[in-house]
Amino acid sequence: MSARGLGTVGFVALFAVGLQVGILVKHSLNVKAPEAPEPVACPAFDHGAALDRFRRLLTFPTVSSKDTADHVTDHEALRGLLAHLEAAYPAVWRTMTVEEVGAGGYSRLLTWRGSDPSLEPVLFISHYDVVPVTPGTEGEWKHGPFSGDVADGYVWGRGTIDIKFSVAALLEAASALLEGGLAQPTRTLMFAFGHDEEVGGGLGANATAKLLAARGVRLAAVLDEGGAVLADGMRPFVTSRPVALVGLAEKGYSVVRVVLRSPGGHASMPPIDGTDIGSQVWRLYSALLLLQPPTQLAAPVTDMLRELAPYAPPLVRPLLANADARQSWLVNRLLGFAFRRLLSRDTAAMVTDTLATTRLIAGVADNVLPQEGVVSFNVRVLPGHTPGQVVEHLQRSVRLARLSGAQVQLEEEGAWGGSAVTRAAGRPFQLLRRAIQESWPRPAGQPGAAIPVIPMLVMGGTDSKHYAPLSAGGVMRFIPFALNKTAGDLGLIHGTNERVPADDFRKAVCVYARALQLLGSDWSEEAAGQGRPAAAA
Repeated sequence: MSARGLGTVGFVALFAVGLQVGILVKHSLNVKAPEAPEPVACPAFDHGAALDRFRRLLTFPTVSSKDTADHVTDHEALRGLLAHLEAAYPAVWRTMTVEEVGAGGYSRLLTWRGSDPSLEPVLFISHYDVVPVTPGTEGEWKHGPFSGDVADGYVWGRGTIDIKFSVAALLEAASALLEGGLAQPTRTLMFAFGHDEEVGGGLGANATAKLLAARGVRLAAVLDEGGAVLADGMRPFVTSRPVALVGLAEKGYSVVRVVLRSPGGHASMPPIDGTDIGSQVWRLYSALLLLQPPTQLAAPVTDMLRELAPYAPPLVRPLLANADARQSWLVNRLLGFAFRRLLSRDTAAMVTDTLATTRLIAGVADNVLPQEGVVSFNVRVLPGHTPGQVVEHLQRSVRLARLSGAQVQLEEEGAWGGSAVTRAAGRPFQLLRRAIQESWPRPAGQPGAAIPVIPMLVMGGTDSKHYAPLSAGGVMRFIPFALNKTAGDLGLIHGTNERVPADDFRKAVCVYARALQLLGSDWSEEAAGQGRPAAAA
């Protein structure tokens, strides 16, 4: 090509980029935060007594395990917890239909009948099983893992964060509404409490979901765990204020193994043709580095970025405001690259499928060359992706690495694909956002500064996957408590010294009570279109 031709191509490319930048900047000038609703008073309840009931819940060591009957390690402890719930929340047990579901009858399904049976119910999910305390770390806890102590402004114990907290807060919220005079919501509200979520929910939530499906139940919306309030903001986009993150999708999960074969032999004479297990593992990882899963910037991550834009520094606001791969190829590439390569492992996992090596197994003795090696990958796939796609990806890597005898095996039990994405513009999310903003405390002297409520992608798995096929409006994932990433609070989840601020329990009861009122109303599009009070309880 001539110099003149190259110059023309360069000019056109520069013009295209300049046009994109101009459009981005112009669009970002009009970005404004949604108008905040007025605060709403919390129903009256005794916080001290409520906290005592929550503390008592924490004293039952309800550890779940796949290797025990009914996935229960201590049947007496679980029966004690269930008896405590019935005794602690008598108004709920008198008013609602309470069903024993799942293996051993250990899970619970509570139904608060609405006055309009034509409206699809809303389901609130939680679980009262917990993960075990790592053996040998018991002495590192400042307060016993099953003490339920209140000290230094925190409630301490296994299950404070994950997630006996929400079991207690939901029941307190329902009790406060009942005792405040709300005998019946307009829309039926259901509560599903599982006993084995930490090991996949196969005998608890799965059984409850099958029961609802057999009854022909369709759910207008589902609220589970997954998001929370980030007390120190969402770095690097929002650093000056707390942010509430609500999961509108979650990544899929599977375990995939690559089984390698080798002739073996005496370790004093290793092969020189690369057939030993160590050489095969090296070639496999070299291939995986070359064939990395592609970067994909899509909902709900694009929803998250656009919602963050009004609160972000001016320099990055144009990028966030235009985060939509269908409209801006420039933004898509810039943000995708930044998320995957520049920011953090958190953001990298938002835009790609991940394969994390969790086990490398080979060998029977120090002087024997292994005849078999197994590489296990913990796989998390984006919404819309399937475990089968990862199997195909690994098979391509195996072929590239010239591993002729290798097998790629998917552990099908407990594997699921990435979830569907709940619409950020849909009524369920908008009502949950309203409940959070009306109820979560605002900074002193700033009555108009409601907390930003932002969509997100949940990296882990929740019981909601079992109920998602029943939900027309989609699944939301949020617990109303605050975590401070800078202070290391994320490390407390399943970790030593798990704790939650005591005052956050009061806040959670208020948020849940408002969510029950709003989601328990007739918020259908028809009701809204006719000017009816779509959010009245």
